[in-house]
Amino acid sequence: MTETVTHIAVRQLQSKSAEKEPYFKALEHVTFEQDDRNCLVIHAPKLVEEALITNDIVELQSETSFQLFGRYDNVINSGGVKLFPEQIEDKLQPAIKQRFIVAGEDDVTLGEKLILIVENPTDSKDDIRKAIKELKTLGKFEVPKEIYTLEKFSETVNGKIQRKKTIKAVLGS
Repeated sequence: MTETVTHIAVRQLQSKSAEKEPYFKALEHVTFEQDDRNCLVIHAPKLVEEALITNDIVELQSETSFQLFGRYDNVINSGGVKLFPEQIEDKLQPAIKQRFIVAGEDDVTLGEKLILIVENPTDSKDDIRKAIKELKTLGKFEVPKEIYTLEKFSETVNGKIQRKKTIKAVLGS
């Protein structure tokens, strides 16, 4: 969470022998709540005096644990279904060899439709579609409706993908 000064929670990462733990657990003296957007509010009195309101959409398990769904800024509303790009990207990872992101594109029927943007792909769009179709982890709303390619994603100086600039480069809006 880029808004925080330091770490406030931990979770077990995925290993070969175990599934990834879905819930982050608060460190000592840290508690959580949600705002009206379902975004995480952090209470860490030893770090900051006031509550820290994030743009991270979460589900609270308790006041000391939460599951992270994605960034409020990135949510795609497709036909009334909220799609979280970060979760869909995790599910697509086994099917796509190059860097990629998913995003929403304006759609008359759905409001927004899910799209996939692949950086400098070595596979054809048809091969990518086929690999995605073979994934058993995707829900029916999580399958991209369109695939776009881009030679190079926009990046920060550290190499992090600049999601909004990359989407704008593809969609031109």
